[in-house]
Amino acid sequence: MLRSLIVAVSLLLVGCADGESPDVGAGSVEGEVEVRSNETTDVAAPALDATVDTSGAATVTVAGQTVPTRAVVTNMESGDRSCYLTLRTDDGSTATVHADYSVCDSDVIVDRRVQIEYEEAGIMAESCEGDLDCLDTETVALAVVAGPIGG
Repeated sequence: MLRSLIVAVSLLLVGCADGESPDVGAGSVEGEVEVRSNETTDVAAPALDATVDTSGAATVTVAGQTVPTRAVVTNMESGDRSCYLTLRTDDGSTATVHADYSVCDSDVIVDRRVQIEYEEAGIMAESCEGDLDCLDTETVALAVVAGPIGG
């Protein structure tokens, strides 16, 4: 909306630079001008209630992998095998975990501290190298819920 307002004011100033009123269509427009934008500030609802209990363990072991349950999401990237979340954990280390594609459907959690829930899941094996016809799978800890902590 701010961008639209800046453009409207800029166009008005350019049109008035020569001292004349700007022409709009066949005549000039007088009075107030309302600037509207199709941009929205609405964001998708988080996948987890912001009032979650964070008193539990900072990590959990799923499918033989120890993964963080709370962290700041620094990046999300959709890949061939899963969505990948890059996390900065409470101790300052960085981890990348597999996530269900639905977790990456929204950027609401990027740069936010989140509570993460995992399930053991089968995904395309790394040996498939992205070949969609490959039937090899690998069992991993898959983040299925990741929602902002503290609103």
